[in-house]
Amino acid sequence: MNLGRNDKCWCGSGLKFKRCHLNREYEEAISKSEAIKISNKIASRECCMVPDALTHECTSKIISAHTVSKSGSLGAIADNTNHVKGLRISLPTLIKNKGILRPEKIGINQASTFKGFCSYHDNSLFSCIEDRKFIGTEPQCFALAYRAVAKEMYAKQNSSTANDFLKFADKGKSKVDQLFFQNFIADNELGVSAAIKELSDFKALLDLRLIGDQSTELSHLVISSKVPPPVMVSSIVAPTVNFNGKLIQDLADLKVVPDYVCFNSFSSDGKGYVVFSWLKDAKISRNFIETFLAIDDSRKFSALVRFFFSVAENTFFSPSWWDELSKGEQSKIEDFIMADASPYHPGSQSILVDDGTDFGEWGITSIKEINFEKRQSICIDLIK
Repeated sequence: MNLGRNDKCWCGSGLKFKRCHLNREYEEAISKSEAIKISNKIASRECCMVPDALTHECTSKIISAHTVSKSGSLGAIADNTNHVKGLRISLPTLIKNKGILRPEKIGINQASTFKGFCSYHDNSLFSCIEDRKFIGTEPQCFALAYRAVAKEMYAKQNSSTANDFLKFADKGKSKVDQLFFQNFIADNELGVSAAIKELSDFKALLDLRLIGDQSTELSHLVISSKVPPPVMVSSIVAPTVNFNGKLIQDLADLKVVPDYVCFNSFSSDGKGYVVFSWLKDAKISRNFIETFLAIDDSRKFSALVRFFFSVAENTFFSPSWWDELSKGEQSKIEDFIMADASPYHPGSQSILVDDGTDFGEWGITSIKEINFEKRQSICIDLIK
């Protein structure tokens, strides 16, 4: 920290020390209005996430697309004011809560939306799941996976932009806190950059299938119930541990090409579904799925709750379901939400391992395997 005024700043910004962190501890802290302004600007970014080969079809109208259907899914778990519970991931919220992510009520019009598709492609790509009853066809499962990947890519790109702003969010903090904060931002920026590249490579494979190349094959697991699940989600993750608590891939090693699992939880025609999707030849993803299938059926919903909340921000849930949980069960879920969300809340390798906590019932009626490697598609009927 013994830098001259004209030396390059220690934070890596490339600016001279006098124009960057010199006397930053005496500067006025970032205001809530500044955070709201930049957050709204980031959230309003418009694009269409289709591959270049399809951009000639794009319309000029970019819509706020729901990754979890508003009427069929969110409406099924909303309270009488049309609100669900979920996370507001924004700079003002994070600043207000001092970096803690807390569930709060969100109107179903705002929940799970992003401006990532034009009106034409949002309709043409996803009408098979938005306008038709879900019956677990391969095209429907693919559409769910593709939308989840597009949403995650959009979110990661926005995170990169937010990092540029957050580099100045240590104004008014002590020198020690500045150092800690900038190290965290640098690590996060490295992780986001790697994630964008890896997601781009994964999405490129799905793009090929989207434009007609059938060489990219996906496997799917479709879990069905007679009732909507109280927790709904649309996301993608490169799982690092399986449901037995075993490390299955080390993402700290940036040389590792990760295996991904897409997952969606939703309602259609009054029934409930959870769909997992992954590249057919992705052995790590298959291992992850197999450890889930080995869980007793009576414990599978609790396993899904642990998984959804510990890895996905784009998760929404029924206020009445939440209110019926005990304080201890709610506290567990809040711990899942914060796992690895900050350096103060490191995740645990055993986070997906059943510790006996019961998060309620969701009566699974069938589990359907589609295009499993070296196995024929089967349907396991749980109700005789």
